[in-house]
Amino acid sequence: MADIETKNTTENEKGEMKVSPLSLQNIYKNIHISVRTLDYIIVGLIALLFVVLLIGFNNRGFVVEFDTQGGTTVESQKLMYGDKVELVIPEREGYKFDGYSLYQSCEDRYDMDSEVTGSFRLYACWITD
Repeated sequence: MADIETKNTTENEKGEMKVSPLSLQNIYKNIHISVRTLDYIIVGLIALLFVVLLIGFNNRGFVVEFDTQGGTTVESQKLMYGDKVELVIPEREGYKFDGYSLYQSCEDRYDMDSEVTGSFRLYACWITD
């Protein structure tokens, strides 16, 4: 215990050394920075936080894309977690729309009552007229 600097320290009944809060004021004594520089740092950090929040706000949610496989174009839908895909029926000459599938081969139909939990692409399925 002789190696420990005893300035601003006290020893309790158990022999433990306690450091006074006053001794912590010297932690930053070797750091020299102007108030103007600190202002620039704070303003820069606030601007960075704003940009990060703006990007996060604009990109929230999931995107459902549609491949109509020869039919009329269907715009992508931006949905939040738990939302349901809005049914938009494309048209294709000589074919009748037969639902959407997660697979281009249309082996299984997508349940439009399913809740969205991520981004994905839906493929239009067709049967001949």
